Amino acid sequence: MAQDLIIYTPMYVTFFWAIVLLLTKHENNRAKFFLGVFMFVTFLLYLSHAHFFKKAVSTFPFYDPLYIFASLSVYPLYYWYIKLLSVETSYRWYNLSLFIPAVIFALTSIVLYQLMSSGERVTYMDELILKRKINSSDPILTLLQKINYISSRFVFIVQILYFLVKGRKLIKLYNRNIANFYSNLESRSILWVNYILYSMVITAVMSILFNILGRSFFMESPLYLLIPSLIFSVLLFFIGFLGYMQNHTVVDLETEVLQSENQTSKSYNTSKLNEKLLDLFANEAIYKNPDLKITHLSEKLHTNRTYISKHINTQFSCTFNDFVNRYRIEEAKRLLAEDSSKTYSLNYISEKSGFGSMGSFMRVFRDFEGITPGQFRDRNLK
Repeated sequence: MAQDLIIYTPMYVTFFWAIVLLLTKHENNRAKFFLGVFMFVTFLLYLSHAHFFKKAVSTFPFYDPLYIFASLSVYPLYYWYIKLLSVETSYRWYNLSLFIPAVIFALTSIVLYQLMSSGERVTYMDELILKRKINSSDPILTLLQKINYISSRFVFIVQILYFLVKGRKLIKLYNRNIANFYSNLESRSILWVNYILYSMVITAVMSILFNILGRSFFMESPLYLLIPSLIFSVLLFFIGFLGYMQNHTVVDLETEVLQSENQTSKSYNTSKLNEKLLDLFANEAIYKNPDLKITHLSEKLHTNRTYISKHINTQFSCTFNDFVNRYRIEEAKRLLAEDSSKTYSLNYISEKSGFGSMGSFMRVFRDFEGITPGQFRDRNLK
């Protein structure tokens, strides 16, 4: 019973999120729907795992190619999901080329299984899949099947490293773009995808280790099987949950960018633009608007959004988001340092400083000052 629970838990988790995400309306959030596709293929991967660990030998010729296809598809699918979150506003079918290795190795396995005799299948499953042995004197079809399987595991390892690096670059690009457009990143940032990627570095190392050890290694003890089952189940649950909660994608950013493109553009020299920009923040306290966007600045200054963004990046060596938050933090520090500040709630100070939420205020204040707002107030009152 315990072993069944260990084997089936990743299946339950991925199947649950596959159903939830695939049934979610996705007209404006293709990424969420595509995450459901990722979860379904991952479910197929663990379904094939289950048949292996339950030693359903008669189904190996079907589930072994399925395992190869699914295992070589999960990282490309997750990378495609990241692309839909960060840079692609629609399905780009050239991404299907990412699955060429999965299709080739799976089809090769199917063809070889069909050509192999029942005795050759038993030899292959017993020697490679169950006992991890390779014998060069094996019949040619058995040997080819072994080569195909081992080659697919090598490609899997390469995929892990490749898509982790590529995915991280896309996430950094998207987060930089929204930081140059919005002053409030709450619910817009996809930093959690980055955290998941870092977690996947750990699981990737484990995946490589598991591939070297082989699935048969984990058949010897339920405890060995519990470790990867628990890690992957927890990680996949949080990928599903956070993906379900993520509603802002590059589609929303592109929509707002396009709406601002028709504004008239007035040119300033660097010092004049600095003067007008600093006046907006110092005298008009425009930073107190919690939903301030760079388009609001371009409207006020009657100039181009991209022009202002580049000016802030160059002249102040920061993103628009950091530029605004500097003023908000200074306002919060001023309020916290007042003698009457002990009568103010931190939520009140957060709102008065222009932050969109208490969570955002706490996070940004800690990033800028190295301590929490409460600790800052206590130090000043003392």
